Amino acid sequence: MNFTPKRCTLSEQQLLQFKDEGYTLLGQVLSEDDLISIRMEEARFRANAKISPSQQNRTLFFSQVCPYSEVIRRIGTAGRHLDAVTQLIGPDVMLLYTQFVTKMPDGESGKSEFPWHQDNGYVSIEPPRNVTVWVALDDVDTRNGCVWVAPKSHLNGLLPHKRKSADSWFLELNVEGDGVPAVMKAGEAIAFTGLTLHRSKLNHTATPRRAFFFEYCDPNSLAVEVGASNGQPAQAGVPVTRRA
Repeated sequence: MNFTPKRCTLSEQQLLQFKDEGYTLLGQVLSEDDLISIRMEEARFRANAKISPSQQNRTLFFSQVCPYSEVIRRIGTAGRHLDAVTQLIGPDVMLLYTQFVTKMPDGESGKSEFPWHQDNGYVSIEPPRNVTVWVALDDVDTRNGCVWVAPKSHLNGLLPHKRKSADSWFLELNVEGDGVPAVMKAGEAIAFTGLTLHRSKLNHTATPRRAFFFEYCDPNSLAVEVGASNGQPAQAGVPVTRRA
């Protein structure tokens, strides 16, 4: 029988955890049919990407896919997680960013790790009330590269990031402690703020770890490019546009 999850409404305890800790688990947000559909979309994007041998052990990113996927448009604008998003941001929200994140089997190469960062370390949203909903498309745990979050890290504001290396667009920063792993079943999700530190470790299994995230903000927000060297705004803020 096809399981259809209920609308995702946050309890007072979840709202308090999000405020205090910077994240909360949402539970099941995808129906079985939607999970199958979004997995098929990931397979389509990956097949069309013509992955080179050098990328076989890396994390693959397919971004801003709404214009190319009816499935993503539908779930992103009418999914069961939207009730929670409006509780966290307000009644008027904008879908800002979409991305498949497929962590390929590492094969002991050490290349599939994604370092600690804040989403706002790449493009800062002002005011920083943006929310990321990270959805597991496979069962995720510490072995295949689940997302890890650093509780209360959002309370420190936007931190200076640096590029991982000269030939990488990844940003990183030093973080004490391991954080908390978000172990979830396929179709479950975690919500965290744009200032919450998070990362994912290596995929030590033989199969890809598939995930997808939606990022939402208040439509009156400003997007501010951030300097990778010092974490300071690189230009004046511009209105956020619908480009997911």
